[in-house]
Amino acid sequence: METQDNKEQITANESVEVKNATASAEGSHFDHIKETLEILYKTFPAVFVKEGEVKPLKIGIFEELKSKIASVEGLSLSKVRAALRIYTSRLKYLYSVKEGAARIDAEGKESDDKVSAEHEAFAKEKIKELLAKRKANAPKKPAPVKKTFLKRTSNKPNAKVGKKPPVKIVGEKATAENLKEGVNVLVLTSDQRSVRGVVAQDAQKDSVYVTLKSGLTVNLPIDRVLIDKK
Repeated sequence: METQDNKEQITANESVEVKNATASAEGSHFDHIKETLEILYKTFPAVFVKEGEVKPLKIGIFEELKSKIASVEGLSLSKVRAALRIYTSRLKYLYSVKEGAARIDAEGKESDDKVSAEHEAFAKEKIKELLAKRKANAPKKPAPVKKTFLKRTSNKPNAKVGKKPPVKIVGEKATAENLKEGVNVLVLTSDQRSVRGVVAQDAQKDSVYVTLKSGLTVNLPIDRVLIDKK
């Protein structure tokens, strides 16, 4: 059967502790627990693991800790008991509760106390509860904004709605000889339109540098450049 010590180790829920924390002149209950955990991490690093692999604690480890915490400044029996509840209720700890795993004692050494199948099943249920609460409390994603497109209409029969009419490009086919620095040109774009620009330097065989009206200078194939007639 589930023992009282085990319930203290793996049943408390951290979010419930936070909600039920009561404020005092010295700070909230949960703040005190966080401070206590920090002291435990530093004083008993082989037992209480802040970063790294966590191991399940021995049933009744609180009794073993009583004599050790008496001489540690900032610790008390009530604080350590509360901190144990929080430490053993976290997902990282619950994931360590696997059947057959050796529980560690107050020295951080493996004991003869092994995790039972019942305790592993109990931990798994707590994991499901915590994950479900996290999911329920997670901020909801905003609904996607529907984009509205204005459709063009045409009086012509069978005209394709929304398609832009082609723009007539007036220009003369360019060659390396007539693409000289300072010549006004039209640069053909992928959507069968053009952008005005000026030749930045004399063309070199198959390519030419053009400064677009945006100020950007690009190297283009000559077949994408027309002499601007306007």
